[in-house]
Amino acid sequence: MNKKAISIMVGYVLLITISVIMGAIVYKWMKSYVPQETIECPEGVSIFIKELTCNVQGNEYFLNLSLVNNGRFNINGYFIKSAENINSPVAGRDISNNIISGGNAAGGVVRWPSVLEPGQEAPKAVFKLNDNVAFIEVTPIIYKTIENKIKLINCGKAKVKETVVCE
Repeated sequence: MNKKAISIMVGYVLLITISVIMGAIVYKWMKSYVPQETIECPEGVSIFIKELTCNVQGNEYFLNLSLVNNGRFNINGYFIKSAENINSPVAGRDISNNIISGGNAAGGVVRWPSVLEPGQEAPKAVFKLNDNVAFIEVTPIIYKTIENKIKLINCGKAKVKETVVCE
């Protein structure tokens, strides 16, 4: 009879030991998926909205946008978002897929055929909007090779915001 109580205790000890070991293995495995260093945009990346016009033709709104790279590094493209309300804290609607000319949209990013070098003006972009917008936000992006992988880097500190007035 006494041996049965000991075997139950041994079972509990083994169960707890196996659980702790499995937890350590899962922790070690999951830790390999979290990046060790944050990837940030270089300090000198900057973009400038040279011209922004909005035209109404019938019930359709067209946004004309001219950008200039006024930073110290090449820019590969940009995120563009809009907001209908001027009191919105951020622009939340992605309008990159509505581009008609001046770049190619893929995955929420508008890219040019070649990089935009410092001081260079981008091809004029035209976007078709569903309705009137209050403002847009343009955030430049760059591509960087890290550990033999090309990674997209969002330059959120270089984001520019501009009010839109449609005529």
